[in-house]
Amino acid sequence: MLISVFTLGCKTNLYESGQIVAELIKSGHNAFHGLKQADVFVLNTCAVTGEAERKSRQAIARARKLNPSCRVVVVGCAAEKNAKQFADIANVTFVKGVANKTAIVNEIERVGVDVEQLPSVYGEIGFATQERTRALVKIQDGCNNFCSYCIVPYLRGRSRSRRIADVVEEVKLAGAAETVLIGIDISQFGRDTGVSLPQLFDALQGVNTRIRLGSLEARVVTDELLASLTKINFCPHFHLSLQSGCDSVLKRMNRKYSTQEYYDAVCKIRQVFPDAGITTDVIVGFCGETDEEFDQTRQFIEKVNFADIHVFPYSAREGTVSAKWEDTDGVVKTQRAQVLNEIKQRLKNNFATGFSDTVQEILCERKRGGYWEGYTKQYLRVYFTGKAKVGEVVKVKISTPYLDGSKGETI
Repeated sequence: MLISVFTLGCKTNLYESGQIVAELIKSGHNAFHGLKQADVFVLNTCAVTGEAERKSRQAIARARKLNPSCRVVVVGCAAEKNAKQFADIANVTFVKGVANKTAIVNEIERVGVDVEQLPSVYGEIGFATQERTRALVKIQDGCNNFCSYCIVPYLRGRSRSRRIADVVEEVKLAGAAETVLIGIDISQFGRDTGVSLPQLFDALQGVNTRIRLGSLEARVVTDELLASLTKINFCPHFHLSLQSGCDSVLKRMNRKYSTQEYYDAVCKIRQVFPDAGITTDVIVGFCGETDEEFDQTRQFIEKVNFADIHVFPYSAREGTVSAKWEDTDGVVKTQRAQVLNEIKQRLKNNFATGFSDTVQEILCERKRGGYWEGYTKQYLRVYFTGKAKVGEVVKVKISTPYLDGSKGETI
């Protein structure tokens, strides 16, 4: 059977789609990633925002255009949140939530809805196909944080960690030049099983791949963690989730740290990895955010001197605590996002300028418009010329900032 697996949302979803594809192929199907002509379409959905849910529904219409007589199977977070929104759409034959979503391999011809209870322990299902130059390896699922604006813990369940031996085995099997360790909140890795991130990194010593981390919480940045990272081929890029640079807003968000604790973590990182790329997410216009609170966020962003910032206007999510609170005016959100995006561009340029006239190791990802493209270990995007091939790490002399990164040439 010809089966298309289409993914919306986060890297964890993409990894899980890779597991589905791998299991489908193992079962004798002709399965592949992407929305292309097929007999059956498996849509791995996202529900982190209302817009993500809307795109998940739109994907069904796109599948029908490719094959009006197709069958559509919907899995994942949007199905977990509200299965009925998909079950009544033409061509949708089966809807499954988050739990055991990769079991869809054995249920591809089922009809109806099956949203199971979320698991309490990590279920090892099988390794994923790897479709990109970087391998994605999932180490954890679920979240215990329950931030007031976030629906994810209700859809993914409590944090549960993968066995270290299974992570190491998959990293080795993937054999990629770079491996990204991902999860819903990898900062919580090992808390349910009695191990830790430093123990995982110790187990990855000597593995022939450079290691990159998914998003981290500032509170896990300890001397022990940083010391363990110095012993592996680590990419010094830390995506430290911030959300607000104002303590009173952080408290309303139910974020469990202060701006001082966050800044202390940044200083620790820079003591060990002076040229680290530190990036973050910031929500503007959260419920009740005053001009003074926003200005504190703006000043804190300047103080930290981020390499990049992802700026999001707050969007109320049904089912969360903050959805019941009074929202901030949309015009105010737009204005504040614009202010931060202007700062973001300046900080990105400053970060890129800091690498001018240096030689960096770049993972070559593609060639487009006469330039090879790839990233330094610190996650600076580089457009370069010279000899290279996709999937290999090359040494590049960085010249000047260019577009959203820098220019360079292989040496």
